[in-house]
Amino acid sequence: MKIFRLIKIKPASHRLYITLLTILSIATQSFAQSYFVNGSVTSEGKALENVMVTDGNNTTLTNAKGHYTLNVSEHSRFVYLSTPAGYLPKENLNVPQYYQQINGVHNAVHNFELIKNEKDDSNHVVMVHADPQFYNEDQFKLYEKVIDDCIETIAEYKHPDVFGIDCGDLTADRPHFYSPYINILNKTDVPFYRVLGNHDMKNGGRTKEESVQVFEKYFGPSHYSFNRGDAHYVVLNNVHYLGRPYSYMGYIDEQTYSWLEQDLSYIPEGSPVFVAMHIPARLNEVQKPFGYDAENIRQQTVNIEPLFKMLEPYNAHIFTGHEHYNRNIIHSPTLYEHNTAAISGSFWQGDYCWDGTPIGYGVYEITGNDVKWYFKSAGHPREYQMRATPVGSSAEHPDDIIVNIWNWDKNWTVEWTENGESRGAMNQFTGLDPATAEGFVDKDELEFKWLSPVPTDHLFRATPQSKDSKIEIIATDSFGEVYKTTL
Repeated sequence: MKIFRLIKIKPASHRLYITLLTILSIATQSFAQSYFVNGSVTSEGKALENVMVTDGNNTTLTNAKGHYTLNVSEHSRFVYLSTPAGYLPKENLNVPQYYQQINGVHNAVHNFELIKNEKDDSNHVVMVHADPQFYNEDQFKLYEKVIDDCIETIAEYKHPDVFGIDCGDLTADRPHFYSPYINILNKTDVPFYRVLGNHDMKNGGRTKEESVQVFEKYFGPSHYSFNRGDAHYVVLNNVHYLGRPYSYMGYIDEQTYSWLEQDLSYIPEGSPVFVAMHIPARLNEVQKPFGYDAENIRQQTVNIEPLFKMLEPYNAHIFTGHEHYNRNIIHSPTLYEHNTAAISGSFWQGDYCWDGTPIGYGVYEITGNDVKWYFKSAGHPREYQMRATPVGSSAEHPDDIIVNIWNWDKNWTVEWTENGESRGAMNQFTGLDPATAEGFVDKDELEFKWLSPVPTDHLFRATPQSKDSKIEIIATDSFGEVYKTTL
Protein backbone atom coordinates (compact mmCIF):
# COMPACT_ATOMS: atom_id res chain seq x y z
CA MET A 1 0.00 0.00 0.00
CA LYS A 2 1.29 3.44 -0.96
CA ILE A 3 1.44 6.11 1.76
CA PHE A 4 1.11 9.76 0.67
CA ARG A 5 2.58 12.53 2.81
CA LEU A 6 2.11 16.26 2.71
CA ILE A 7 5.43 17.92 2.05
CA LYS A 8 6.19 21.29 3.53
CA ILE A 9 7.61 23.57 0.86
CA LYS A 10 10.66 25.53 1.93
CA PRO A 11 10.71 29.28 1.19
CA ALA A 12 13.13 28.94 -1.75
CA SER A 13 11.13 26.03 -3.15
CA HIS A 14 7.93 28.01 -2.61
CA ARG A 15 9.31 30.91 -4.65
CA LEU A 16 10.28 28.48 -7.42
CA TYR A 17 6.81 26.92 -7.28
CA ILE A 18 5.14 30.36 -7.65
CA THR A 19 7.50 31.22 -10.51
CA LEU A 20 6.63 28.01 -12.35
CA LEU A 21 2.91 28.67 -11.90
CA THR A 22 3.36 32.18 -13.26
CA ILE A 23 5.27 30.92 -16.30
CA LEU A 24 2.61 28.23 -16.91
CA SER A 25 -0.15 30.81 -16.59
CA ILE A 26 1.54 33.13 -19.08
CA ALA A 27 2.15 30.25 -21.49
CA THR A 28 -1.48 29.15 -21.22
CA GLN A 29 -2.69 32.69 -21.84
CA SER A 30 -0.36 32.98 -24.82
CA PHE A 31 -1.64 29.70 -26.26
CA ALA A 32 -5.22 30.81 -25.81
CA GLN A 33 -4.71 34.32 -27.20
CA SER A 34 -7.44 35.73 -29.41
CA TYR A 35 -7.93 38.99 -31.22
CA PHE A 36 -10.69 40.92 -32.96
CA VAL A 37 -11.52 41.52 -36.60
CA ASN A 38 -14.34 43.63 -37.92
CA GLY A 39 -16.05 44.63 -41.12
CA SER A 40 -19.38 44.92 -42.86
CA VAL A 41 -21.72 42.83 -45.00
CA THR A 42 -23.54 44.62 -47.80
CA SER A 43 -25.32 44.02 -51.09
CA GLU A 44 -25.57 46.73 -53.74
CA GLY A 45 -24.52 49.22 -51.09
CA LYS A 46 -27.28 48.14 -48.69
CA ALA A 47 -26.36 46.95 -45.19
CA LEU A 48 -27.39 43.38 -44.37
CA GLU A 49 -28.46 42.77 -40.78
CA ASN A 50 -28.38 39.51 -38.80
CA VAL A 51 -25.85 37.79 -41.06
CA MET A 52 -23.81 35.23 -39.13
CA VAL A 53 -20.05 35.82 -39.28
CA THR A 54 -17.62 33.23 -37.91
CA ASP A 55 -14.03 32.06 -37.77
CA GLY A 56 -15.10 28.45 -37.34
CA ASN A 57 -14.90 28.80 -33.55
CA ASN A 58 -16.92 31.85 -32.54
CA THR A 59 -19.92 33.45 -34.21
CA THR A 60 -21.58 36.85 -34.23
CA LEU A 61 -24.32 38.66 -36.15
CA THR A 62 -24.11 41.88 -38.15
CA ASN A 63 -25.97 44.85 -36.68
CA ALA A 64 -28.53 47.14 -38.35
CA LYS A 65 -25.71 48.92 -40.18
CA GLY A 66 -24.29 45.63 -41.46
CA HIS A 67 -21.26 45.89 -39.16
CA TYR A 68 -19.71 43.11 -37.11
CA THR A 69 -16.90 42.61 -34.64
CA LEU A 70 -15.68 39.03 -34.17
CA ASN A 71 -13.43 37.54 -31.52
CA VAL A 72 -11.06 35.31 -33.48
CA SER A 73 -8.95 32.40 -32.26
CA GLU A 74 -5.21 32.73 -32.92
CA HIS A 75 -5.32 29.41 -34.81
CA SER A 76 -8.19 30.37 -37.11
CA ARG A 77 -7.39 30.76 -40.80
CA PHE A 78 -10.60 32.31 -42.15
CA VAL A 79 -13.38 34.72 -41.36
CA TYR A 80 -16.53 33.78 -43.25
CA LEU A 81 -20.28 34.10 -43.59
CA SER A 82 -23.31 31.89 -43.32
CA THR A 83 -24.77 33.40 -46.48
CA PRO A 84 -28.36 34.53 -45.81
CA ALA A 85 -31.36 33.42 -47.86
CA GLY A 86 -31.93 35.57 -50.90
CA TYR A 87 -28.23 36.32 -51.36
CA LEU A 88 -25.24 34.59 -52.92
CA PRO A 89 -21.50 34.91 -52.39
CA LYS A 90 -19.29 35.85 -55.28
CA GLU A 91 -17.81 32.90 -57.16
CA ASN A 92 -14.59 31.83 -58.82
CA LEU A 93 -15.29 29.10 -61.39
CA ASN A 94 -18.50 28.45 -59.43
CA VAL A 95 -16.54 27.87 -56.20
CA PRO A 96 -18.43 30.05 -53.67
CA GLN A 97 -16.20 32.76 -52.17
CA TYR A 98 -17.97 33.24 -48.84
CA TYR A 99 -14.68 33.41 -46.90
CA GLN A 100 -11.53 35.53 -46.54
CA GLN A 101 -8.17 34.44 -45.20
CA ILE A 102 -7.00 36.14 -42.02
CA ASN A 103 -3.43 36.83 -40.92
CA GLY A 104 -3.54 37.43 -37.17
CA VAL A 105 -3.71 41.23 -37.40
CA HIS A 106 -5.76 42.79 -34.60
CA ASN A 107 -8.69 44.92 -35.81
CA ALA A 108 -8.13 43.93 -39.44
CA VAL A 109 -11.08 44.82 -41.65
CA HIS A 110 -12.84 42.12 -43.69
CA ASN A 111 -15.79 43.41 -45.71
CA PHE A 112 -18.13 41.16 -47.67
CA GLU A 113 -20.25 42.15 -50.66
CA LEU A 114 -23.03 39.67 -51.50
CA ILE A 115 -25.04 39.31 -54.69
CA LYS A 116 -28.83 39.48 -54.65
CA ASN A 117 -30.16 36.12 -55.86
CA GLU A 118 -32.09 36.72 -59.07
CA LYS A 119 -34.22 33.64 -58.43
CA ASP A 120 -36.68 33.00 -55.62
CA ASP A 121 -34.73 30.53 -53.52
CA SER A 122 -37.75 29.49 -51.43
CA ASN A 123 -38.07 26.89 -54.19
CA HIS A 124 -34.69 25.39 -55.00
CA VAL A 125 -32.98 22.23 -56.21
CA VAL A 126 -29.84 20.61 -54.81
CA MET A 127 -27.72 18.18 -56.80
CA VAL A 128 -25.72 15.92 -54.49
CA HIS A 129 -22.55 14.31 -55.83
CA ALA A 130 -20.11 12.04 -54.00
CA ASP A 131 -16.68 10.54 -54.59
CA PRO A 132 -15.49 11.64 -58.06
CA GLN A 133 -12.15 10.19 -56.92
CA PHE A 134 -9.92 10.57 -59.98
CA TYR A 135 -6.86 8.34 -60.25
CA ASN A 136 -5.75 9.27 -63.77
CA GLU A 137 -6.45 11.87 -66.45
CA ASP A 138 -8.43 9.47 -68.67
CA GLN A 139 -11.17 9.41 -66.05
CA PHE A 140 -11.97 13.07 -66.70
CA LYS A 141 -13.47 12.05 -70.06
CA LEU A 142 -15.89 9.74 -68.25
CA TYR A 143 -16.64 12.46 -65.72
CA GLU A 144 -17.49 14.94 -68.47
CA LYS A 145 -20.25 12.61 -69.68
CA VAL A 146 -21.79 12.64 -66.18
CA ILE A 147 -21.54 16.43 -66.04
CA ASP A 148 -23.27 16.66 -69.42
CA ASP A 149 -26.12 14.69 -67.83
CA CYS A 150 -26.16 17.15 -64.92
CA ILE A 151 -26.46 20.02 -67.38
CA GLU A 152 -29.51 18.38 -68.94
CA THR A 153 -31.08 17.91 -65.50
CA ILE A 154 -30.44 21.55 -64.57
CA ALA A 155 -32.07 22.68 -67.83
CA GLU A 156 -35.30 20.93 -66.80
CA TYR A 157 -35.62 23.31 -63.83
CA LYS A 158 -36.32 26.61 -65.54
CA HIS A 159 -37.38 28.68 -62.52
CA PRO A 160 -36.06 27.25 -59.21
CA ASP A 161 -32.62 28.15 -57.90
CA VAL A 162 -30.17 25.26 -58.49
CA PHE A 163 -26.85 24.51 -56.79
CA GLY A 164 -24.75 21.48 -55.89
CA ILE A 165 -22.96 19.82 -52.99
CA ASP A 166 -20.09 17.40 -53.55
CA CYS A 167 -19.69 15.07 -50.56
CA GLY A 168 -15.94 14.56 -50.68
CA ASP A 169 -13.12 12.45 -52.12
CA LEU A 170 -12.95 15.00 -54.91
CA THR A 171 -9.78 13.30 -56.15
CA ALA A 172 -7.84 10.24 -55.05
CA ASP A 173 -5.01 11.85 -53.06
CA ARG A 174 -4.06 13.87 -56.14
CA PRO A 175 -4.53 17.57 -55.35
CA HIS A 176 -3.09 18.51 -58.77
CA PHE A 177 -6.39 17.15 -60.16
CA TYR A 178 -8.45 19.74 -58.29
CA SER A 179 -8.06 22.31 -61.08
CA PRO A 180 -9.31 20.10 -63.95
CA TYR A 181 -12.10 18.80 -61.68
CA ILE A 182 -13.20 22.39 -60.94
CA ASN A 183 -13.01 23.35 -64.61
CA ILE A 184 -15.21 20.46 -65.75
CA LEU A 185 -17.80 20.94 -63.02
CA ASN A 186 -17.84 24.65 -63.86
CA LYS A 187 -19.62 23.69 -67.12
CA THR A 188 -22.83 23.26 -65.09
CA ASP A 189 -22.80 27.03 -64.45
CA VAL A 190 -24.18 26.52 -60.94
CA PRO A 191 -22.25 26.90 -57.66
CA PHE A 192 -21.02 23.74 -55.97
CA TYR A 193 -20.16 23.54 -52.27
CA ARG A 194 -17.50 21.00 -51.29
CA VAL A 195 -17.07 18.54 -48.42
CA LEU A 196 -13.65 17.28 -47.35
CA GLY A 197 -13.18 13.51 -47.80
CA ASN A 198 -10.49 11.19 -46.53
CA HIS A 199 -8.76 11.30 -49.94
CA ASP A 200 -8.77 15.12 -49.77
CA MET A 201 -6.59 15.20 -46.65
CA LYS A 202 -2.93 16.12 -46.68
CA ASN A 203 -1.13 12.97 -45.64
CA GLY A 204 2.00 13.14 -43.51
CA GLY A 205 0.99 16.16 -41.46
CA ARG A 206 1.41 16.08 -37.72
CA THR A 207 -2.20 16.91 -36.79
CA LYS A 208 -5.77 16.79 -38.01
CA GLU A 209 -5.66 20.58 -38.31
CA GLU A 210 -2.74 20.42 -40.71
CA SER A 211 -4.39 17.69 -42.80
CA VAL A 212 -7.04 20.12 -44.14
CA GLN A 213 -4.66 22.78 -45.48
CA VAL A 214 -4.51 21.66 -49.12
CA PHE A 215 -8.30 21.34 -49.33
CA GLU A 216 -8.71 24.79 -47.76
CA LYS A 217 -6.38 26.33 -50.33
CA TYR A 218 -8.86 25.45 -53.07
CA PHE A 219 -12.24 25.45 -51.34
CA GLY A 220 -12.01 27.34 -48.06
CA PRO A 221 -13.05 26.20 -44.57
CA SER A 222 -13.88 22.53 -44.02
CA HIS A 223 -16.93 23.34 -41.88
CA TYR A 224 -19.37 26.12 -42.71
CA SER A 225 -23.04 26.86 -43.40
CA PHE A 226 -25.33 28.81 -45.73
CA ASN A 227 -29.05 29.39 -46.29
CA ARG A 228 -31.47 29.00 -49.18
CA GLY A 229 -35.13 29.96 -48.70
CA ASP A 230 -36.36 28.42 -45.44
CA ALA A 231 -33.61 25.78 -45.51
CA HIS A 232 -30.31 25.84 -43.66
CA TYR A 233 -27.29 23.94 -45.02
CA VAL A 234 -24.32 22.83 -42.94
CA VAL A 235 -21.09 21.25 -44.18
CA LEU A 236 -19.05 19.34 -41.58
CA ASN A 237 -15.63 17.75 -41.62
CA ASN A 238 -16.05 14.34 -39.97
CA VAL A 239 -12.81 12.82 -41.27
CA HIS A 240 -10.37 12.79 -38.36
CA TYR A 241 -6.77 12.27 -39.44
CA LEU A 242 -4.90 9.90 -37.13
CA GLY A 243 -1.33 11.02 -37.84
CA ARG A 244 -0.38 8.28 -40.28
CA PRO A 245 -0.83 8.27 -44.07
CA TYR A 246 -4.31 7.03 -45.10
CA SER A 247 -5.26 6.54 -41.46
CA TYR A 248 -8.46 8.21 -40.28
CA MET A 249 -11.73 7.70 -38.44
CA GLY A 250 -15.26 9.10 -38.66
CA TYR A 251 -15.31 11.62 -35.82
CA ILE A 252 -16.59 15.16 -35.18
CA ASP A 253 -14.31 17.13 -32.87
CA GLU A 254 -15.36 19.46 -30.06
CA GLN A 255 -14.46 22.63 -31.96
CA THR A 256 -16.88 21.66 -34.73
CA TYR A 257 -19.66 20.62 -32.33
CA SER A 258 -19.27 23.84 -30.34
CA TRP A 259 -19.43 25.91 -33.53
CA LEU A 260 -22.48 23.95 -34.74
CA GLU A 261 -24.34 24.64 -31.49
CA GLN A 262 -23.86 28.35 -32.12
CA ASP A 263 -24.76 28.04 -35.79
CA LEU A 264 -28.04 26.20 -35.15
CA SER A 265 -29.03 28.61 -32.35
CA TYR A 266 -29.95 31.11 -35.09
CA ILE A 267 -32.22 28.65 -36.95
CA PRO A 268 -35.95 28.45 -36.07
CA GLU A 269 -37.20 25.08 -34.87
CA GLY A 270 -39.04 23.10 -37.53
CA SER A 271 -36.86 24.44 -40.34
CA PRO A 272 -35.42 22.10 -42.97
CA VAL A 273 -31.76 21.53 -42.07
CA PHE A 274 -29.38 19.66 -44.38
CA VAL A 275 -26.03 18.44 -43.08
CA ALA A 276 -23.40 17.32 -45.60
CA MET A 277 -20.35 15.33 -44.56
CA HIS A 278 -18.22 12.59 -46.11
CA ILE A 279 -18.32 9.54 -43.83
CA PRO A 280 -21.77 8.12 -43.02
CA ALA A 281 -23.34 9.11 -39.73
CA ARG A 282 -24.44 5.56 -39.05
CA LEU A 283 -24.83 2.44 -41.17
CA ASN A 284 -28.16 1.30 -39.71
CA GLU A 285 -31.33 2.76 -38.21
CA VAL A 286 -30.39 1.31 -34.84
CA GLN A 287 -26.75 1.41 -33.82
CA LYS A 288 -25.37 -2.10 -33.64
CA PRO A 289 -22.47 -2.94 -31.33
CA PHE A 290 -19.17 -2.76 -33.15
CA GLY A 291 -15.51 -3.13 -32.36
CA TYR A 292 -13.21 -0.15 -32.80
CA ASP A 293 -11.20 -1.76 -35.56
CA ALA A 294 -9.94 0.11 -38.63
CA GLU A 295 -12.90 -0.76 -40.85
CA ASN A 296 -15.63 0.07 -38.35
CA ILE A 297 -14.25 3.45 -37.35
CA ARG A 298 -13.71 4.40 -41.00
CA GLN A 299 -17.21 3.55 -42.17
CA GLN A 300 -19.30 5.54 -39.69
CA THR A 301 -19.05 8.48 -37.33
CA VAL A 302 -18.26 7.02 -33.93
CA ASN A 303 -19.54 10.00 -31.89
CA ILE A 304 -22.63 10.84 -33.99
CA GLU A 305 -25.22 10.90 -31.18
CA PRO A 306 -24.64 14.57 -30.24
CA LEU A 307 -25.35 15.56 -33.85
CA PHE A 308 -28.59 13.58 -33.85
CA LYS A 309 -29.57 15.35 -30.63
CA MET A 310 -28.82 18.80 -32.09
CA LEU A 311 -30.96 18.01 -35.13
CA GLU A 312 -34.02 16.85 -33.18
CA PRO A 313 -35.83 20.24 -33.40
CA TYR A 314 -35.56 20.29 -37.21
CA ASN A 315 -36.75 18.51 -40.32
CA ALA A 316 -33.26 17.17 -40.95
CA HIS A 317 -31.49 15.34 -43.73
CA ILE A 318 -27.88 14.16 -43.78
CA PHE A 319 -25.96 13.82 -47.06
CA THR A 320 -22.97 11.46 -46.97
CA GLY A 321 -20.77 9.54 -49.41
CA HIS A 322 -17.63 7.44 -48.89
CA GLU A 323 -19.16 3.97 -49.25
CA HIS A 324 -19.65 3.84 -53.04
CA TYR A 325 -23.22 2.64 -52.64
CA ASN A 326 -26.66 4.21 -52.35
CA ARG A 327 -28.68 3.85 -49.17
CA ASN A 328 -31.46 5.80 -47.45
CA ILE A 329 -31.72 5.35 -43.70
CA ILE A 330 -34.59 6.74 -41.65
CA HIS A 331 -33.08 7.39 -38.23
CA SER A 332 -36.30 9.01 -36.96
CA PRO A 333 -39.45 10.55 -38.48
CA THR A 334 -37.57 13.86 -38.77
CA LEU A 335 -34.06 12.60 -39.58
CA TYR A 336 -33.12 10.95 -42.88
CA GLU A 337 -29.64 9.97 -43.98
CA HIS A 338 -28.93 9.74 -47.70
CA ASN A 339 -25.69 7.86 -48.33
CA THR A 340 -25.09 8.89 -51.94
CA ALA A 341 -23.62 6.51 -54.51
CA ALA A 342 -20.24 7.41 -55.97
CA ILE A 343 -20.32 9.45 -59.14
CA SER A 344 -17.23 7.40 -60.09
CA GLY A 345 -19.11 4.12 -59.57
CA SER A 346 -16.49 1.52 -58.72
CA PHE A 347 -13.53 3.86 -59.21
CA TRP A 348 -14.47 4.46 -62.87
CA GLN A 349 -14.38 0.73 -63.61
CA GLY A 350 -17.72 -0.34 -65.05
CA ASP A 351 -21.19 1.18 -64.97
CA TYR A 352 -22.18 0.42 -61.37
CA CYS A 353 -21.28 1.04 -57.77
CA TRP A 354 -20.62 -1.95 -55.52
CA ASP A 355 -24.33 -2.35 -54.73
CA GLY A 356 -25.47 -2.13 -58.35
CA THR A 357 -26.46 1.54 -58.26
CA PRO A 358 -25.68 3.13 -61.63
CA ILE A 359 -23.26 6.03 -61.84
CA GLY A 360 -25.30 9.11 -60.98
CA TYR A 361 -26.26 11.62 -58.30
CA GLY A 362 -29.04 12.65 -55.93
CA VAL A 363 -31.53 15.41 -56.75
CA TYR A 364 -33.46 17.17 -53.96
CA GLU A 365 -36.39 19.47 -54.64
CA ILE A 366 -37.17 21.90 -51.80
CA THR A 367 -40.40 23.89 -51.85
CA GLY A 368 -40.69 25.96 -48.68
CA ASN A 369 -40.45 23.33 -45.95
CA ASP A 370 -41.32 20.42 -48.24
CA VAL A 371 -38.53 18.09 -49.40
CA LYS A 372 -38.68 15.50 -52.21
CA TRP A 373 -35.84 13.56 -53.79
CA TYR A 374 -34.85 11.04 -56.43
CA PHE A 375 -31.67 9.45 -57.79
CA LYS A 376 -30.66 10.45 -61.31
CA SER A 377 -28.74 7.76 -63.20
CA ALA A 378 -26.41 9.36 -65.72
CA GLY A 379 -27.44 8.61 -69.29
CA HIS A 380 -30.93 7.47 -68.30
CA PRO A 381 -34.27 9.27 -67.96
CA ARG A 382 -35.50 10.37 -64.53
CA GLU A 383 -37.98 7.45 -64.57
CA TYR A 384 -35.14 4.92 -64.49
CA GLN A 385 -35.28 3.96 -60.82
CA MET A 386 -34.77 0.19 -60.86
CA ARG A 387 -33.24 -2.68 -62.80
CA ALA A 388 -34.82 -6.14 -63.08
CA THR A 389 -32.97 -9.34 -63.96
CA PRO A 390 -34.62 -12.62 -64.99
CA VAL A 391 -34.79 -16.07 -63.42
CA GLY A 392 -31.31 -17.59 -63.27
CA SER A 393 -29.44 -14.28 -62.96
CA SER A 394 -28.79 -14.65 -59.22
CA ALA A 395 -26.58 -17.38 -57.83
CA GLU A 396 -28.18 -16.79 -54.43
CA HIS A 397 -31.77 -17.15 -55.68
CA PRO A 398 -31.62 -18.92 -59.07
CA ASP A 399 -35.41 -19.49 -59.29
CA ASP A 400 -36.31 -15.84 -58.73
CA ILE A 401 -36.54 -12.61 -60.63
CA ILE A 402 -34.45 -9.94 -58.92
CA VAL A 403 -35.10 -6.18 -58.81
CA ASN A 404 -32.61 -3.58 -57.59
CA ILE A 405 -34.28 -0.29 -56.51
CA TRP A 406 -31.29 1.82 -55.55
CA ASN A 407 -33.12 4.79 -54.02
CA TRP A 408 -35.51 2.62 -51.98
CA ASP A 409 -36.37 3.30 -48.36
CA LYS A 410 -38.87 1.54 -46.13
CA ASN A 411 -41.70 3.90 -47.18
CA TRP A 412 -41.69 2.50 -50.73
CA THR A 413 -44.02 -0.28 -51.89
CA VAL A 414 -42.87 -2.86 -54.45
CA GLU A 415 -45.41 -5.15 -56.18
CA TRP A 416 -45.40 -7.41 -59.21
CA THR A 417 -47.70 -9.02 -61.76
CA GLU A 418 -47.30 -12.25 -63.73
CA ASN A 419 -49.00 -12.44 -67.10
CA GLY A 420 -51.21 -9.52 -66.09
CA GLU A 421 -52.30 -11.00 -62.74
CA SER A 422 -51.33 -9.30 -59.48
CA ARG A 423 -48.94 -11.31 -57.30
CA GLY A 424 -48.78 -8.80 -54.43
CA ALA A 425 -45.67 -7.51 -52.72
CA MET A 426 -42.18 -8.65 -53.66
CA ASN A 427 -39.86 -9.94 -50.95
CA GLN A 428 -37.17 -7.54 -49.81
CA PHE A 429 -33.82 -9.15 -49.04
CA THR A 430 -30.15 -8.40 -48.54
CA GLY A 431 -27.83 -9.85 -51.13
CA LEU A 432 -25.65 -9.17 -54.17
CA ASP A 433 -26.83 -7.33 -57.25
CA PRO A 434 -26.61 -9.85 -60.14
CA ALA A 435 -25.39 -7.36 -62.76
CA THR A 436 -22.62 -6.11 -60.48
CA ALA A 437 -21.59 -9.61 -59.46
CA GLU A 438 -21.25 -10.52 -63.14
CA GLY A 439 -19.32 -7.35 -63.91
CA PHE A 440 -16.66 -8.10 -61.30
CA VAL A 441 -16.07 -11.74 -62.32
CA ASP A 442 -13.32 -11.08 -64.87
CA LYS A 443 -10.56 -9.66 -62.71
CA ASP A 444 -8.25 -9.33 -65.72
CA GLU A 445 -10.48 -6.53 -66.97
CA LEU A 446 -10.21 -4.60 -63.70
CA GLU A 447 -7.44 -2.21 -62.76
CA PHE A 448 -8.15 -2.91 -59.09
CA LYS A 449 -8.39 -6.68 -58.73
CA TRP A 450 -9.87 -6.45 -55.24
CA LEU A 451 -13.13 -4.93 -56.46
CA SER A 452 -16.14 -7.02 -55.48
CA PRO A 453 -19.89 -6.47 -55.07
CA VAL A 454 -21.20 -5.70 -51.59
CA PRO A 455 -24.46 -6.89 -50.04
CA THR A 456 -27.30 -4.39 -50.22
CA ASP A 457 -30.79 -4.30 -48.72
CA HIS A 458 -32.50 -2.55 -51.65
CA LEU A 459 -33.07 -5.83 -53.53
CA PHE A 460 -36.41 -7.58 -54.10
CA ARG A 461 -37.23 -11.05 -55.40
CA ALA A 462 -40.19 -13.17 -56.45
CA THR A 463 -40.63 -16.71 -57.83
CA PRO A 464 -42.73 -16.80 -61.03
CA GLN A 465 -44.72 -19.85 -62.07
CA SER A 466 -42.74 -19.97 -65.29
CA LYS A 467 -39.46 -18.41 -66.27
CA ASP A 468 -41.11 -17.43 -69.55
CA SER A 469 -43.93 -15.45 -67.88
CA LYS A 470 -44.38 -11.77 -68.66
CA ILE A 471 -43.46 -9.92 -65.50
CA GLU A 472 -44.19 -6.30 -64.53
CA ILE A 473 -42.74 -4.66 -61.41
CA ILE A 474 -44.54 -1.63 -59.95
CA ALA A 475 -42.61 0.44 -57.39
CA THR A 476 -44.13 3.45 -55.62
CA ASP A 477 -41.83 5.84 -53.81
CA SER A 478 -42.39 7.87 -50.63
CA PHE A 479 -44.05 10.67 -52.61
CA GLY A 480 -46.51 8.57 -54.58
CA GLU A 481 -44.45 8.51 -57.79
CA VAL A 482 -44.96 5.20 -59.61
CA TYR A 483 -42.18 3.50 -61.59
CA LYS A 484 -42.59 0.38 -63.72
CA THR A 485 -40.36 -2.07 -65.52
CA THR A 486 -40.97 -5.38 -67.28
CA LEU A 487 -39.26 -8.69 -67.96
